[in-house]
Amino acid sequence: MRRWTARRRDIPMLTVGSLFSGAGLCDLGLSWAGFKHQWLCEIDPFCRAVLARHWPGTPIYKDITLLDGTNLPPVDVLVGGFPCQDVSSAGNRAGVKIGTRSGLWYEYARIIKEVRPRYTIIENVRGLLSCGIEIVMQELAQIGYDAEWEVLPAAALGAPHHRERVFVVAYPLGARPDGAGRLLHPLKGIVGNNQQFAALYPWLGLRFDRACKTSALEGYRAPVLCRVDDGCAPGLDDTIRPLPGREHKIGRVDLSTAREWIPRLKALGNAITPQQSYAIAACILQGEGLPVPPLPQ
Repeated sequence: MRRWTARRRDIPMLTVGSLFSGAGLCDLGLSWAGFKHQWLCEIDPFCRAVLARHWPGTPIYKDITLLDGTNLPPVDVLVGGFPCQDVSSAGNRAGVKIGTRSGLWYEYARIIKEVRPRYTIIENVRGLLSCGIEIVMQELAQIGYDAEWEVLPAAALGAPHHRERVFVVAYPLGARPDGAGRLLHPLKGIVGNNQQFAALYPWLGLRFDRACKTSALEGYRAPVLCRVDDGCAPGLDDTIRPLPGREHKIGRVDLSTAREWIPRLKALGNAITPQQSYAIAACILQGEGLPVPPLPQ
């Protein structure tokens, strides 16, 4: 993870509270845009270790169900991607219901009501549009928030995979002046501008056959996943080698090393690419009339 660079002191920063923070990839994109995190919330211990390394000194709460939004530091922006297991096309499609993992949306809605941020960013898989988006919209309306959404694939910002995500941006009713247009209207231009860095996007134009498991490897041979750095387990980026005293191996892979990678890969699998959240943050900044910092190179 690259650390964010502070913006000039004469430019106001939007403050952020983060729910379902995971390993902080969504939050990293907001940091690139100059947003300042006041607190985070994540239940997974490994992910909390990642967050603590990259947001040192920032309060990290463990359980959203135990949070009291009225006692949290006030923030301009509330962000989070509630669990997708029950709305994903790869899951059981149980929907956004109390008692399911995706039902934690209701806790998110409760925090919105208690915190009353100027903006709320809600991220989830595309399956939400056919299995629960109406519940999210209804809850936001009951709380007193208007909302708009877009489907933003990671591929639109240069990643070698589709990874489509729904981003809902909500704000208090009446907060947007009449005739102001959609807050997310600049998104197409922001995405277009950030496709021009050829060094980041050598894969553009490739076509992968989803029916063939090896097509991505054959079409794009550079690394797709990057390391999630929690400051622990040095040497995991080196060539896999046996550790002294470890006898259980599969081929040349030391299972003790493989186990160290499991939470890292899980964290990446649950995350988005930070360029996606950066693009959403850029729309908010433009809506506020604030400058948009360039993406780090």
